Amino acid sequence: MSHTITIEEIVSKTTDLPTIPAAAIKVMRETQNPESSAATIARILVTDQALSARVLRLANSAYYGLVRKVTDLQDAVVILGMKSVKNLALVASTYPWMQRPITGYCLGPEQMWQHAFGAAVGAQLVARISKKAPEDVAFTAGLLHDIGKVALSVWLENKVGAILLYAGREGLSFDEAERRILGYDHCQVGFHLATEWNLPEEVAHAALWHHDPDKAKHDQVIADCVHIGDYICSSMGFGLGGDGLLYKFSENSLERLGLKPEDLDQITDEFVMRYEEYETLFQELAA
Repeated sequence: MSHTITIEEIVSKTTDLPTIPAAAIKVMRETQNPESSAATIARILVTDQALSARVLRLANSAYYGLVRKVTDLQDAVVILGMKSVKNLALVASTYPWMQRPITGYCLGPEQMWQHAFGAAVGAQLVARISKKAPEDVAFTAGLLHDIGKVALSVWLENKVGAILLYAGREGLSFDEAERRILGYDHCQVGFHLATEWNLPEEVAHAALWHHDPDKAKHDQVIADCVHIGDYICSSMGFGLGGDGLLYKFSENSLERLGLKPEDLDQITDEFVMRYEEYETLFQELAA
């Protein structure tokens, strides 16, 4: 490799880099404000017509089983709750680009999405069972934990084979191999991207530390939830790319969250049920 590209260059030179609509980011921040109401959330969403339409369609999906059709955003926020609507806005705004193939990581169509959504569901469950982190924040951080892969994919297309071989030969996890070959990994690229997009700090920190939560200096419990959610999702084979089998699990994450290794089985069983229920939402997204 002649010139090793820097993280800044990756973020500035990747041509079709996805973005998250401004309205979805505002909603994300607004739900953390204790003063916010259904009306303020609805007002933000209304500024983006395409996003509003998708959120309403999801709110009316079979998944929520509402008795009557909701046609007004404020009603949707009142009935489903602010945090659910925030998650729907994020799901609606990330699905279009997360369902594309991420060839640099050997991920076919829909696989990145399955993995991101699976990690979100897993992280949310871990937050709920441990009672150590807000569930909606764990969901958001889980959904966005691998955004660095989307940016790195283009630059890795012809290198992923070499990284995998090297990782296998040296007994390294994929992110360690990335660091040795590139000088950084998809977690660092994700952190940079999350910061550029002005995402909440705990989301950026989870992107940075989801493979190595022991090193997290900030928002460690969120990183722990995402780490465990990501691990469950990978061990179930959801959206496994080239890097999936080289996953190093941190037992300390369980300990910090007050969970025992046997709790992992309970979480995994529940994860499978929850993920299957969510399939009805995916049908709406794909429609």
